[in-house]
Amino acid sequence: MLRIPAEYVDLIPVGERLFSPIFQFENGLRLAIHKFLSQFYDNNWWETSLKSRLPDVYRYVQDARAKKDLMPWIGDSSCITILPIHLTTLGQLAKIVETYKSECIPDLFPTLDFFSGHMEIIKRVRNLYAHMVPCLSPKDERLARREMLTLCQHINTKL
Repeated sequence: MLRIPAEYVDLIPVGERLFSPIFQFENGLRLAIHKFLSQFYDNNWWETSLKSRLPDVYRYVQDARAKKDLMPWIGDSSCITILPIHLTTLGQLAKIVETYKSECIPDLFPTLDFFSGHMEIIKRVRNLYAHMVPCLSPKDERLARREMLTLCQHINTKL
C-alpha cells in the first residue's frame, strides 16, 4: 500500500471496528425503509411514488445504476437483488424519511427529530471514516455505535 503518516496508520483499528457496524446499519436501514414503504404503496413504490416525490434522488440512483451497468462484474450478485434504494446515500435515506414523514412518523420513528438527530451524528462519523480518517477517534467510534444501536433497536421493534 502507499506509505502514509503514522497518525493515519494508528487509526486503522478504529476504522476496522467501525466498518462492519456501518455496513450493517446502512444496508439494514435501506431494507427497513424499503419494507416499510412497500406496505404503504407496493414493492414498486420507488417507481410509483418516489419517482415523482423525490425526482433528484430518483435521478441520482438512475445515474448510479447506469455507471454500475458499465461494469456489471463489480457488485453483481446472484443471491441479492439490487434494489434502487441500495444505491442511495445516507443523506438520501434521511431525505426519504423526511419526505415520507406522514407514513414514517410515528409508525417507524417516534418523531422526525428523533430520527434526524441520530442520523446526523451517524452521517458525520461515517463521513469521517470514509473521507477523513485522521479526524476519526475512538470516541467517534463509540458515539456512532451508540447512535446506530439506538435507531436499530427502535426499527427492530417496528418491523
